[in-house]
Amino acid sequence: MKWRCEWCGKPHEENDPPCDNCGHGTFEEAVTQVNHEVVEGGPRWVCLDCGRQHQKNSPPCKRCGGSNFERRTGPPEDDPLDDIKTGWLDVLEAKYVLGYVAVALVLGVLLLGLVAGVPLPGFAADTPAGPPQTASPAGSGDTVGPLSLAAVEQRYLDVYNARRSGVGGGTVARNGSLDDAAAYYNKGRVDARYDNAEPPTREGVTRFPLPCDRPVVVSYEVAYDRTPQSLDQFESETALATALVDSYFERGNRIYAAEGGLVGLDIHVGPDERVFVTYVLC
Repeated sequence: MKWRCEWCGKPHEENDPPCDNCGHGTFEEAVTQVNHEVVEGGPRWVCLDCGRQHQKNSPPCKRCGGSNFERRTGPPEDDPLDDIKTGWLDVLEAKYVLGYVAVALVLGVLLLGLVAGVPLPGFAADTPAGPPQTASPAGSGDTVGPLSLAAVEQRYLDVYNARRSGVGGGTVARNGSLDDAAAYYNKGRVDARYDNAEPPTREGVTRFPLPCDRPVVVSYEVAYDRTPQSLDQFESETALATALVDSYFERGNRIYAAEGGLVGLDIHVGPDERVFVTYVLC
């Protein structure tokens, strides 16, 4: 007597389940002789994404990579894709392929920007526009005692030009944009000294509309004990200006070239009578 699987019908010599074809656990007696080959019509697993049929529930699909299988029985269904040998790439819609390509390109550009530092359109670092704000620090930028600091600046320039001419450096004339840049840098140093503010930068100087591309920034400070007297003891703006110029050259500092013959100047007195001087040359 022959036995066959109740589920797929495969014949077996003995009633010894499970079936070695489909794994079913029950056999039945075969009343007629059956073919020893696997009987068509057993269980199969069909990919619901592309229709490919598989013998086992073992995703992913070998055609499209899908993982949604459905168990079916009966004769195998016709699969038109088998006749034309279509692979999983062929069943993708063109719009999705184009989308994947676009995403890959964007990711590639972003990666290039991060790794190689290449500027990206629309992702450029923010560049401040226009001159930076000039601080309003402690002390005074207008007067010291009875003396006008604007007049001290003018007398300073006279004495400084005399020193430049004496060594063949020529004279320089004041320029409004350079004055603004000098005030930004000088008052920024005062603010950083007394109020722990962010110090000024040379990049900030270049954001002013200067008459040259590479300005020279000279900045120094003079304590009252090096002037050599307290500021309220100076009788004139010329006397204070001369003491400030002398203090610069007594330290061995040199005269810088000014190809355009232009200068900006700012003098500010701190709350402890320390005098801050900055000039910018072009």
